[in-house]
Amino acid sequence: MSLKEAVGNFTDSIKDLSSLEVLTYTGSLEQVITESGEIDWASFKPTGGKVVLAAATQIKADYDTVNFRSGDPELTNLGDLLELHSAAIESAQNGRLAIVKMFSGLLGK
Repeated sequence: MSLKEAVGNFTDSIKDLSSLEVLTYTGSLEQVITESGEIDWASFKPTGGKVVLAAATQIKADYDTVNFRSGDPELTNLGDLLELHSAAIESAQNGRLAIVKMFSGLLGK
C-alpha cells in the first residue's frame, strides 16, 4: 500500500467517524433474506414498498442533527421502533467515543 493510499484510507476513516447516520426500518423480513439465508443489507431501502423507513437520524461532527420520524398510520409499533432507534443512536455514539478515547490514549504515550 502506497503512502497516498494509506493517507486516503485514514482520511476516509476520519470522515466515517465525523458523522453518524442511524436508519430504522420495519417491514417483512423475508423481503431482505437471500436464498442462502443471509441478510441482504442492500435491500434495506424504503423504495420497494415492503420495507418502510420508520426513523432516521444524522449527526454531523459539528453536532448539526437531522431527524426523520415516519408519519405512516400503518406503523402501529412506531413508539417501540423509536425507542429502538434512540438506543441505536446512543450505542453508536458510545462506540465512537470509545474509539476516540482509545486513539487519544495511544497518542498520549
